[in-house]
Amino acid sequence: FQLGTIESILEVNSYHLRVETDRTLAQDLQPLEALQRRILGLRGVAVVSPVLEIQTLARGFWPETEGIVLRAVPPRWLQDDPGAAQQLEMVSGAFDLTRGRTVVLGTELARSLAVRPGDAISVTHIPGGGTRPTEQELVVTGLFRTGYLDFDRTWGFISLDTAVTALDAQDRITLGVKLDNRFGDMAAAEQITGLTDFPVVSWREYNRGIFGALRVEKAMMVFLIGMMFLVVAGNIYQLLRRSVMERSEEIAIMRALGASPRQVRNVFVLEGWMIGLVGTLAGIIVGVTLSVNVNGIFDLLETVTSLLSDQGVRVFSPAYFYLLEVPVRILPEELFLIAFGSLGISVAAATIAARSVGTRGPMEILRSE
Repeated sequence: FQLGTIESILEVNSYHLRVETDRTLAQDLQPLEALQRRILGLRGVAVVSPVLEIQTLARGFWPETEGIVLRAVPPRWLQDDPGAAQQLEMVSGAFDLTRGRTVVLGTELARSLAVRPGDAISVTHIPGGGTRPTEQELVVTGLFRTGYLDFDRTWGFISLDTAVTALDAQDRITLGVKLDNRFGDMAAAEQITGLTDFPVVSWREYNRGIFGALRVEKAMMVFLIGMMFLVVAGNIYQLLRRSVMERSEEIAIMRALGASPRQVRNVFVLEGWMIGLVGTLAGIIVGVTLSVNVNGIFDLLETVTSLLSDQGVRVFSPAYFYLLEVPVRILPEELFLIAFGSLGISVAAATIAARSVGTRGPMEILRSE
């Protein structure tokens, strides 16, 4: 869920870096095109695309208007930006902005406007420098879906030519920069700052609110997993502590035969390590299997509930979650950290539980037995 949200925002909306220019489409764009070529020549820069956003009102089949955002991009934007193409799925029609006065709408926006490819929408806007709103018709060529409701519900794409000829857009152009590695944004921003006086905004600053919320959510997940580790550690500690007490006679015999306290303690530490290893392997196998097949499991549960009742139960309904299916992505580094943590906490709990082995001598233990 987090990675899908982050990638939808970065690849479709905010880019990795934004160069906020003071140019409009009505001005001479040759200096801006030269700057675009220089930025594209920098190391680590993958895509540089001019873009501007127009906030306006749209009306489709119904008389009511909807507030929308029209994002003006080059006609070949989707072909030149593989990251955006991966996140933006065409549901109907095609992402065709080569003709003038055309628009590509989000699926939810098209549903609220009651339009489909081939239909026209009326866009109400105020031409640059004017005071009286006018209406222009744009033909819908396709419907897209990103999986991010805000984009699918309020966004449409038009070409830069349509923005200036049909809507007389006076909004400032932004150069959206995509990097090979988005975490190299600070170094790339310094290089771009050396080429221009325009402000450069990183994705960290531009999306500070939503990414901060996701960071808090991630921290809470780590906290909950840590609490689970503490519960596991307590269980293993109590289990091995009781095992030490129950095996006190065997411990005394081993000590009397010459075993050192450390050697006896290692027996229980090894037992804790084996408990952690078996539990970790079983947990990884079961957890990964459930994660990979989570959508099939939901379908199976819905089939079973439909057999038990007339209406059945939707375990995962798109009516409540804006998803066609549960996204699954297993990160090997996080899986390794969790497995390493579970093994480590098992060994640590076993080590603490076995400390009492060397506190009593063999004769004292045998006398108490």
